[in-house]
Amino acid sequence: YGYDSEYWSLVGLLHDIDWGMFPEEHCKKAPELLQEINADEQFIHSVCSHGWGICSTVEPEHFMEKVLYTIDELTGLIYATALMRPEKMRGLSIKSVKKKWTSKTFAAGVNREIIVKGAEKLGIEMNRIIELTIEAMASNSEKIGL
Repeated sequence: YGYDSEYWSLVGLLHDIDWGMFPEEHCKKAPELLQEINADEQFIHSVCSHGWGICSTVEPEHFMEKVLYTIDELTGLIYATALMRPEKMRGLSIKSVKKKWTSKTFAAGVNREIIVKGAEKLGIEMNRIIELTIEAMASNSEKIGL
């Protein structure tokens, strides 16, 4: 999409910076931790916006923030779907993910409403978001253990 891949990578890498140490204060401790490494306000906003409506009041504004907000939950659903398959990510289809989507007990921790809200904010059709996310995860399947 023509954006700064290094910036995206750093936000993606650090978006859960406070999760391991402060799970009950997720996205609330992140600004303090990021300020310690001299992160600027835009970077802090990008990190905190992925928890909008869950654990943060920081709304995603920029395209990258909306993507992270949407796929943070979606990758959990896709990962869980892939784990159920002998071939993992190889050949995983949109249809397979959508089938698991409808089961409220499957990957119950995945907030499907957030994914829908994120897709609406992005203005991208859900099947396309799922497709792009599957492609990205499949291209990194060894790194993510799938």
